[in-house]
Amino acid sequence: MSALCSTRSSLATVGRCARPLAVPFTGAFKGSAIRVQLSSITSPMNVQPARRILLAPVCATPEEEKQVVYNKEFGYSRKDIILIGVGLIALGYAMYYGLQAAGMEAGMAGNWVQLTIFMGICVGWVSTYIFRVATKQMTYVKQLEQYEEAVMRKRVEEMTEAELEQLVRETESEKTGKK
Repeated sequence: MSALCSTRSSLATVGRCARPLAVPFTGAFKGSAIRVQLSSITSPMNVQPARRILLAPVCATPEEEKQVVYNKEFGYSRKDIILIGVGLIALGYAMYYGLQAAGMEAGMAGNWVQLTIFMGICVGWVSTYIFRVATKQMTYVKQLEQYEEAVMRKRVEEMTEAELEQLVRETESEKTGKK
């Protein structure tokens, strides 16, 4: 549960503190929508009452909260990204001073290092995209598969026992018919 939900604090509206106006919104909130309260207050610029919308956070109960699953593959965490960046910088310095040690002047060595690192990053990045397209590991394809699976699961849940038995018979007859 977030700190907003467990304490008696509230959200601010348009950079101003909404605490005095949000007294009804204390404690944890249940429900699935953001609660809105219209309050009439006196605006500092004029005497006419102004209307503000106060939004209160909606907190899930412990049984409604889902576990977050993090990707453990290399390249998906901040530490990995920092390591990749430091590695590329170190590679650039090593190439630069290596080319100078081989007898190339500093300006030309810098140009070659920039070209090599830049082209390596571009080719590497484009090749990962081509690989994901070829293996159908793109975000859209994954989302579409998850959606189709969820729709089929929902349809099976809504089927009656008679419909399920008929579906099982049909699939078994198709399996024996194909063999």
